[in-house]
Amino acid sequence: MGAYPYLVQIAWDTVEKFLRDWQCEPYRWSQEIDIQMEIANRICSVYQIIGHDTVVGNYSGAVSGFERNQKWNRVCCEPTIQYKYTDGKIYKCKPDIVVWDDIPDPNSPPDSVGDSNWPILWLCEIKFEGKEEENWDIEKMRYLLLQNDAKYACWLNLLRKRADTGNGIIWKKSIESERLWVCTAMLPALK
Repeated sequence: MGAYPYLVQIAWDTVEKFLRDWQCEPYRWSQEIDIQMEIANRICSVYQIIGHDTVVGNYSGAVSGFERNQKWNRVCCEPTIQYKYTDGKIYKCKPDIVVWDDIPDPNSPPDSVGDSNWPILWLCEIKFEGKEEENWDIEKMRYLLLQNDAKYACWLNLLRKRADTGNGIIWKKSIESERLWVCTAMLPALK
């Protein structure tokens, strides 16, 4: 996939490890939310071990004693993110998994005023038993990347069926850039 920032590489490696585990136990995760939770927890656990599991953003209205020490999870599931559509209007989406980036000034979070987003290092959309690459989610990820709200993105489509050939995991980068990778994962072909 290429050279990525350290925290992004951890996310990619975690997804790849999860896909191999899923191929060994395809019935262990029965719904999309289970897969989402598993991947997010794995990423968060690694970040916690290396001391990068939180970001600091001090918002007004905090509980007394936390005006200048508001730590938030770096890994989040389904946060509300804004993007600008081609019609110029602002819309909202909720990516399945988001890894937040650090900000230069914790006392001035970018999303505390106006239509800005907290910067996103990596985001992931998951489809379980979905239609291969026929989803509006991938289009929203492209908007977030093109508008520089997100640095990297991953679209996972897991299909609980056997591949005709090979190991069943097919990665391809998006036409636009190496910042968006699309994966179709199936069970390995029987030999």
